[in-house]
Amino acid sequence: MIGIDVRQITLIFLFAVSLFPFIGCSTPPANPGGVGTTVINSNSLITGEIKAIRQESSGYPWEVDLLVLSSQNMDNLPNPTADKVGQVITTRTDQDLSTFQTGQKVSANVKYVGDVPKPGIILYIFDIKTM
Repeated sequence: MIGIDVRQITLIFLFAVSLFPFIGCSTPPANPGGVGTTVINSNSLITGEIKAIRQESSGYPWEVDLLVLSSQNMDNLPNPTADKVGQVITTRTDQDLSTFQTGQKVSANVKYVGDVPKPGIILYIFDIKTM
């Protein structure tokens, strides 16, 4: 006998099997601008017209609906708004929007963030500037 009993072999086997669900898993990077974690590293630079501004209570202080007028790729990352030109999108932000008004044209960055599975993937808008 090598000096390992059945209990030790069983423990080693159970430990190895318990690792199977975690093989290939990784933790996404932290989201510096919000409460969620980044779902996919993405970014876009948009111009848009504010259609609605609402104070939000589910994680972000503001929610804004924008008509996307243009969308540009940024930093060779996936562009979450590339197919949204001409459409109204709903975004959330930590930026104070109390001085912004419906009808204003803005430029801003938009990326995906969220917690999977809940509350889900959202569009996060940041660096919002009036034009």
